[in-house]
Amino acid sequence: MAKLIGYSGDFLLKNRDLLFFEGIHYFPKEKRIDWKVSKMIEWVENQTMSDQAKQILDMVS
Repeated sequence: MAKLIGYSGDFLLKNRDLLFFEGIHYFPKEKRIDWKVSKMIEWVENQTMSDQAKQILDMVS
């Protein structure tokens, strides 16, 4: 996934449950994480914004 969207693997892992949510962006497996490509592309293209992100933006605007 990191190669596809141009972000480091560390960034993806560190931002689970902050920017990327289980059951939406990724699905944990026994010894790996499966990423949902379509949702990650939406994130990169900024087509959707999570409710948590909207709340943060409302607080700082």
